[in-house]
Amino acid sequence: MYEQIVQAVDKMKKGSSGYEGISAILNRYAGGEIDLDEAYYDLLEAELIAMPKRCGMSAKRPVTAEDELRLKEKILEKIKEDLH
Repeated sequence: MYEQIVQAVDKMKKGSSGYEGISAILNRYAGGEIDLDEAYYDLLEAELIAMPKRCGMSAKRPVTAEDELRLKEKILEKIKEDLH
């Protein structure tokens, strides 16, 4: 889940398909309006990220508060870049 959101941030390009939806959801997450799970499921529901395949699922290390803080900073930085 965390990795898919990081990939979505890395692939975000202003003007690309789905950009507005992805940036709106991730901006809400970065602003603390929703948590990581909600952001992930909102992205899935809106078909802005691909549904993971069962065979591709594996044990992942838990996401730490520090990981989430870095992700939120990355999201805000990306959105700020795209505004200029």
